[in-house]
Amino acid sequence: MLLRASYWTWKLLNGESIPDEMPTAYLMLDGKCMYNCAYCTHAKDSESDNSYLSRIVWKIVNVDSLNSVSSKFKRVCIQTVNYKGYLDDIIEVIKHLRSSNENNDLLISVSTRVKNEEEIDTLMNSGVDDLGMAIDVASKGFHMLYRSWPLEYTLSLIRYGASRYPGRITTHIIVGLGETDRELYEIFKLMKSYNVKIALFAFTPVRGTKLAHLSPPSIERYRNIQLLRFLIFEANQKPDVDFDEFGNLKSVRFDSSIDVSKAFLTSGCTHCTRPYYNDSPRSKVLYNYHVFKNSESR
Repeated sequence: MLLRASYWTWKLLNGESIPDEMPTAYLMLDGKCMYNCAYCTHAKDSESDNSYLSRIVWKIVNVDSLNSVSSKFKRVCIQTVNYKGYLDDIIEVIKHLRSSNENNDLLISVSTRVKNEEEIDTLMNSGVDDLGMAIDVASKGFHMLYRSWPLEYTLSLIRYGASRYPGRITTHIIVGLGETDRELYEIFKLMKSYNVKIALFAFTPVRGTKLAHLSPPSIERYRNIQLLRFLIFEANQKPDVDFDEFGNLKSVRFDSSIDVSKAFLTSGCTHCTRPYYNDSPRSKVLYNYHVFKNSESR
């Protein structure tokens, strides 16, 4: 088992300080992935440094270093590369986390690309609170091109999980992988009907991946998509939207009394921050704001 922790998680586990609050520990089970997602640093054909996932450095840790997790964090999020034997390793890490959490109040999330319904059942009965099954690519054509299986198959697995384990399934969606705004809007509505939360990302081109040459989405487009997600999922609204002939969002109309100041915070599971996952700490404008102590003024 090769277990890593995101750099800030690693610092906190080692008793060091970080500049922002981070109530979620981010872990990664690493290995040679069986899949070849065109945007991923861990794709089968990727030439990226595998100590990275997106733009974040992940440091090697041992399982025993997790004994202090429950005293430092409220949630653990386990990102899992789909290598041979990954399912057994996930279950082993979950057992260790549960056995070292005396109060049983630690929330545990797993994010991985499940192959079938049986894997969903195995994971959901292993002690996890939430299971993340990424859509990533909202376009049918680009989903097949970049992830190598049909979008409908991904949606069928989410449908199964959402119906069998209501309120415990999440998904990731990346803005900027060839999809239209209309396709994102339709996926949002579908996930809302399934009661599946969406963690929203901006595409990050990373050296060594097949899509390293592409550009990230404009901040203006991303803000509009963040607003759509917030209105549908957080404000429980059905916004009045217009698209042009190419599926680009032209306007979003909603009740002006709705406070949308939190629409641009990191979305996902409770306590999720993902600091600088698709942003540079040097950026003046962030795609996802995540600073808890200042979130009320964002």
